[in-house]
Amino acid sequence: MNEKEPDMRSVMVSVVVLMWLAPAWASAQGTTPPAPKPAVDVNKVMLEAAAKIGAAALKPGVSVSDRNIALSDTGGYNVTVAYVTRPATKVPSGTVLSHDKITEIYYVVSGSGTQMTGTLVGGTHSESSATIGPGWSSTTPISNGRTTKLGPGEMQIIPPGTGHVWTEIADGGIVYMTIRVDPEHVLSLSK
Repeated sequence: MNEKEPDMRSVMVSVVVLMWLAPAWASAQGTTPPAPKPAVDVNKVMLEAAAKIGAAALKPGVSVSDRNIALSDTGGYNVTVAYVTRPATKVPSGTVLSHDKITEIYYVVSGSGTQMTGTLVGGTHSESSATIGPGWSSTTPISNGRTTKLGPGEMQIIPPGTGHVWTEIADGGIVYMTIRVDPEHVLSLSK
């Protein structure tokens, strides 16, 4: 055997392997990415209309106006933008909520309030809500609660499974935007 034969075999094997992989590599390089999803705008006209609807909805006995005003299907999940209006209160505003899969991100536009987060106790499960998704609601106070005072320009991220309720809302009420990340595509625009 010649000392150069092993080197030649290695070269031949490498050439055969490259010839075999070249078409796959070339086609992988030539694939085009999927078409991008369209951007979704939330403009001043939409916000002004939502503000009017929210203010009109807050009649005596109504604790919230929560409307999904924009929706983007990103492919893997939906994202909605909701406009939420709540009147002043010195007692918990509505029931304690906990969403099964929806993450909520609050951004306070005006007013202020104290939000309590923690473990939802008891309650009933709802399989569907086109506004907030499936989850739990309870009139029992939160267990292991943590309170946060939120005002204009401040944000809070509420992960799935976290109980949350406004325990106090200052005079004049509160207006906030809620961005909802929806991995199961269950949310829809409000009518």
